[in-house]
Amino acid sequence: MKKILFSICAISLLSTAYAQKLDRSIRPKAGPAPVINLADAETFTLDNGLKVFVVENHKLPLVTYAFQLDVRPQLQGNKVGMESFVGELITSGTTNRTKDQFDEQTDEIGASLGASSEGMYGQALTKHQDQLLSLMSDALLNAKFQQTELDKLKKQTISGLTANENEPDAMLENVSKVLNYGKSHPYGEVMTENTVQNITLADCNNYYKTYFRPNVAYLAVVGDITLAQAKELVNKYFGKWEKGDVPRANYPNVTPPANTKVDFVSREGAVQSVIGITYPIELQPGTPDVVKVRAMNEILGGSSQGRLFLNLRESKAWTYGAYSSMSADDIIGTATLYAKARNVVTDSSVTEMIAEMNRIRNEKVSQEDLQNMLNYISGTFAIGLENPQTIAQFAISIERYNMPKDYYKNYLKRVNAITVDDIQAMAQKYVHPEQANIIIVGNKSEADKLKKFSSDGELHYYDNYGNPVKPVETKVVNGVKVEDVLNKYIAAIGGKAALEGLKDLTVAATGEQMGQQFNVSIKSVSPDKFKQTVFMGGNEVQKMVLNGDKGYMTQMGNRQEMPSDEMAEYKEQADLQADLHPGQYGISYTLLGIENIDGKDAYNVQKVSNNGKDKTVQYYDVESGFLVKEITNKTEQGQQIVSIKALSNYKEVKNGNGYKMPFTIQTTGSQPSKISISSAKANSGIKDGEFK
Repeated sequence: MKKILFSICAISLLSTAYAQKLDRSIRPKAGPAPVINLADAETFTLDNGLKVFVVENHKLPLVTYAFQLDVRPQLQGNKVGMESFVGELITSGTTNRTKDQFDEQTDEIGASLGASSEGMYGQALTKHQDQLLSLMSDALLNAKFQQTELDKLKKQTISGLTANENEPDAMLENVSKVLNYGKSHPYGEVMTENTVQNITLADCNNYYKTYFRPNVAYLAVVGDITLAQAKELVNKYFGKWEKGDVPRANYPNVTPPANTKVDFVSREGAVQSVIGITYPIELQPGTPDVVKVRAMNEILGGSSQGRLFLNLRESKAWTYGAYSSMSADDIIGTATLYAKARNVVTDSSVTEMIAEMNRIRNEKVSQEDLQNMLNYISGTFAIGLENPQTIAQFAISIERYNMPKDYYKNYLKRVNAITVDDIQAMAQKYVHPEQANIIIVGNKSEADKLKKFSSDGELHYYDNYGNPVKPVETKVVNGVKVEDVLNKYIAAIGGKAALEGLKDLTVAATGEQMGQQFNVSIKSVSPDKFKQTVFMGGNEVQKMVLNGDKGYMTQMGNRQEMPSDEMAEYKEQADLQADLHPGQYGISYTLLGIENIDGKDAYNVQKVSNNGKDKTVQYYDVESGFLVKEITNKTEQGQQIVSIKALSNYKEVKNGNGYKMPFTIQTTGSQPSKISISSAKANSGIKDGEFK
């Protein structure tokens, strides 16, 4: 099931072809076919069906044991993510060892040991391989899954999902899965917080007991060991591993889209778009096309020498990089072109990507370009042979995918025989700009310019997880000015008199970020004193103090003066009446229209500050007037940082004469967090000494 991806690494071509002055219209006569002295892996099979491949390499006193399972599990359905937990749980304690004992014994021998839903990997010094195999066999045969470990994994995973909610590459990956394969295919399933919450310990145990069987497993043994030693050790530690009937699911057929369509995922506040042109392909491992497709893909966009990179990056300077990949897979492969582009050149970038797809289909590549790429492929193949684990993997692939026995021995012969006609034939067979999903994750302001690429002239909108959604409609609100929206907000939070009556404000809150609990203390004295302290585990980890025109920050005890741009931001926070005079801080507002936010209409207002460097899209609930969401786009050290904040649960502040503030704040971005205010009190007479 595991996909075999062609490299997109940026590796220089090691060729002297450019220096040669030859007639490139005539292909040089082929020399003798390269001969690869590729030693065969020695192999044997245990009575329980475990197939073992041994490659001796005595250069270093190390031995590696790597298991691969050849399985096709059922769909995970409403429990997507379960398989990813199995590997972690397998190495988190057994019936014979607690998790701490398992970890300690692994560390004692300096071993590397890990597992996934499709196998296990272990490496140790030769003298410690008995201890390594004792641990590996114990995990494979006697794993004891713990609820506490599963709870920890679920919590960490949900934190990661929250962090990726506004991460464009994660959004593109999710939507690409669904559109390429469909949700009824395992490659099209997407993990969400709900699917993770649904996973039980029994689900994980059932997967482990069903699919971790020796009769569907391959074991590669590589390193400082002989065949005789390997037979003895593998029989000793894995001979009692019981075989069993392993179900092999059948999946629905996957076909490319009938016509090209444009699929748009809105990422509010984005200053660049992430572009994926993608579709499924039928490319089985070990078939004659695989080597030819790799050569074609390398020319199209497999590295920084590919046409996509040279066009969009080197020639146009529209992106930091643009690449393509063609993956072979025993179930279904994928073709993908990828780039990131500034908003204003999103449509132009798509135009050039499609042009390069058509170019490699319709025009034969030059003999020089082909020869350079063949040299590169030959060189990387030769380098790979220096790793003995590569030899073992070759042997397993030949067995697993029923490939010709001499497939890798003759690999360079196949490479050397590729012609310009082969490249064009592969392009015409596998490169299909007319049957592709063009997926854009970006700012909806660029959306309309992309309709021209869709065969039906329409944009198809999706959320972060590949669910179709209706496009958000932004419309001008006749008769309502931005001042009306802001005045309604001020009235909603208590009115002008309540704001003017605020002399100081003390807030205590608790929060959680990436699974870590923290506490926050905030003290403000209007108009220019502010102090925020963050505690974790009872210890102060961060503090910010502003006193008039002076301020400092501490991080884990390290102190520095507050930068001028941050000082301006905290001055606005310190001024409890800032909403009444935003012009004093160079803040301007523009009403953009009305949008639907979480099922309710909200005024869409753009706030510009910091001399135009910071732009915040604010959403004010039409009915209540409260500010319910903010999307901030800040410039920090030349980088654009986007953060999203949801505000809810407005309550009155003690002694605030009716002043209200949100008591729940949820943020997403690079460091997502949820903050709950436990107490808020106004006009308590905070002393100036707090801000020294």
